[in-house]
Parts: sequence; structure tokens; C-alpha cells
Amino acid sequence: MTLRGRAFVGAGVGIAVAGMVLGLHDLTRIGALLVVLPLLASLLTRRPVSLEVGRSLSPARIPIDGHADVTLTVRNTGRTTSPLLRGEEGLAYALGDRPHLLIPRLRRDEERALRYRVRSHVRGHHTIGPLSVRVNDPFGLTTRLVAVPGESALVVLPRTVPLLPVRGVTAGSGGDSASTPRMALHGEDDIGVREYRIGDDLRRIHWRSTARTGETMVRQDEEPTRRRALVVLDDRACVHAGTGNGGSFEWAVTAAASVTALLLAERFEVHLSLASAGAGHVLVLDNVEHALDRFAAVQPSDQASAHHMVEALDEFARHGGGLVVAVIGALGARDAEPVAARAPHGLALVIDRDGFGADAGDSAELTAQRLELGGWRSLVVHPGDQLPRLWEQLAVARVVRG
Repeated sequence: MTLRGRAFVGAGVGIAVAGMVLGLHDLTRIGALLVVLPLLASLLTRRPVSLEVGRSLSPARIPIDGHADVTLTVRNTGRTTSPLLRGEEGLAYALGDRPHLLIPRLRRDEERALRYRVRSHVRGHHTIGPLSVRVNDPFGLTTRLVAVPGESALVVLPRTVPLLPVRGVTAGSGGDSASTPRMALHGEDDIGVREYRIGDDLRRIHWRSTARTGETMVRQDEEPTRRRALVVLDDRACVHAGTGNGGSFEWAVTAAASVTALLLAERFEVHLSLASAGAGHVLVLDNVEHALDRFAAVQPSDQASAHHMVEALDEFARHGGGLVVAVIGALGARDAEPVAARAPHGLALVIDRDGFGADAGDSAELTAQRLELGGWRSLVVHPGDQLPRLWEQLAVARVVRG
């Protein structure tokens, strides 16, 4: 009920009481009418809202501080013309204030497109919708808010910075061995030969093998095995200070996303593991878009132990191993030593949580030293450190050690 409706009820009650006290029946009837009017108006606002909402985003994936245009298509699915309505879009807090929209009267099956723009300074998967419409009676005595089903998601990608390529990592299952040719199908003389498949170039037919086997055989070029890499992101809230753009968590996400984008561009087979992930869970990243979508969704975890990190390194090693790059917080001796042992010659950026303004915990310097003893190359990240400079030091150190 609106302020006007409450005023009608208050006035009606007062007039009706006065009429009864004074014995003026007409005055009592007027007061009763004023009380009943808001009740009748509330029945009008209870009528169903027959609207269907569609929503499209252009683009659906934006960088931080980028903007997206939202097109809201509203269609009247009822049998009668819809009234003039005021709408309000539901937005995630990170996308700013909710836009207020005026939905015109729509005839049966008529639709209208409404547009507005959103912008976000915060990485993440942000929800847009549902649309809420305010239904009023003609006298403005009552109002009702109705949510029209339908939501969309806007992906705000993490920041990435350009980094120097990794050198000294050759192709192979473990990341440190040379490329190997494909196995022969019919003996040593047929290395690089396979059966003909529809679509193969006829100029690649290997006639000697075809004559010997009785089946059409084609030459197959040697293909180097893709280099493998594992990116480990420590998403435990207890090892970070601050979750905003100036905190260590966003610095870690940016670093991991930038390293991943570099490795994918260098044609690595990249795997991702979060410290909070399930036991031994390692995700294969198909491409840069897939990787950035995953990093956009990463949020601080309540997980305290780093044992899942050790299990992920074990899982990666069991399937061939390769280059390991870790963006981690400080680790206790019970966690640092197993991590160092599971992946010799890894690269680590260790977040100095104390430097970012948090209470003292495990020492980042001590963690870096423990990893160094295990064969890693580690650097401690302090507030204000630039990722390209730190990465250059790690990359150069790996080449020197290799």
C-alpha cells in the first residue's frame, strides 16, 4: 500500500468514527468508502503480469573497466494490453546501480526492446536479472513488485600483463625431453607411415608400404609432443591480505592468468590447480578464453590446508609432469617440503602476506628458501612489485640453471 493508500485508510477510519459519534450516517458511509477503496485497489494489483523477458549482452565477456550493452526484450504474452509499467533490473553489486526502465503499454504478443549499459571494476561472473516490475492501480493507492523470471551472466575477465616467453623447456611428456616421432605401424621400415584416411592428400601415399601390406598407406610427418605445464594458484583466504584490486589475492589471480595466457600462446598443454580444489583435481585448459573464464570465477576459499596442492602435483607428475609455475602464499614446513619434493625445478611467486597489511603468519621468505632447497626458483612478492620484472627474473634463472 502506498502513502496515499495509507492516508485514505487513516482518513476513512477517522471520518467513519466521527460520523458514528455525531450520528451522521452519510459521513460514516464516506469514511467506509475511503477505507474500502485501497482494499479494492489491492485486488486490481493482484492480477497476473503476463510478460516474457529475453536478455542479450554485447559483449558477454569484458575486461575489467570495460562495458557491455544489455538489450532487454519484453513481450506481452497475455490476452489483453498490458499497462504502463516501471521496471528495475536486478544487478550484481559489482555492476553498479540498478537501471530503472519504463515499459510501455504492449498489445497482445507485442514486444519492445529496451537498452542500457553496465560496467564493472571487479572481476567475476556477475548476474544480471531478474527484471522486477511495479504494478500500480489507477488511483495510486497500492503497488506490488513482481519479479519476471530470467537471468543472464556477464563475465568480467581478470587483468593480464605481457610476459617474456619461457625458455629452456623442450617438448616431451615431462617437459624436459626432446620430441619423439610417432611409433611405426608395420615394422621399423614403416616409421612415419599409417593407413590412408578419407581426405588425405594422395601425393602422400607411400607406395612401397602400400605394395607390401595390400592397403593404401600414407606418409605421416613427425609431430613433436606438446610441452606440458601446471599452473598452481593458491586461493586460500588465510594466505592473502585483501580481496580488492589493491590486495594480494587479485595480484595473485592476475599473475596466474598472465602466466597461463603466456604458456598457452607458447603452445604448452596447460593444466590448472587451485589450492582449494578437490583431492588431486587438475583442470586442462583448452585455450586462453577458457582459462580466463576460469580465473574470472576464482574467489577466496576458506580452505586452510595446502594438502590438495601436494596431491595436484602428484597427479600431474603421474601423468608425465612438466613445468610447474606456482603463485602461492606462505607455507609451513609441513607443506613446503612436500611441495618442493613433488616438482623439482619449479617456479614460484610467494606472496608476502605481511607486506600487504595482514597479521603475521608463516614467513614468505622462509617458504621461498625451503622451495629453493628443493630445486625451485622462488621470489617473494612484496606490495608494489611488478609482475613482468619478477617473471623476467624467474625465466632468466631457469635458463641459467638449465
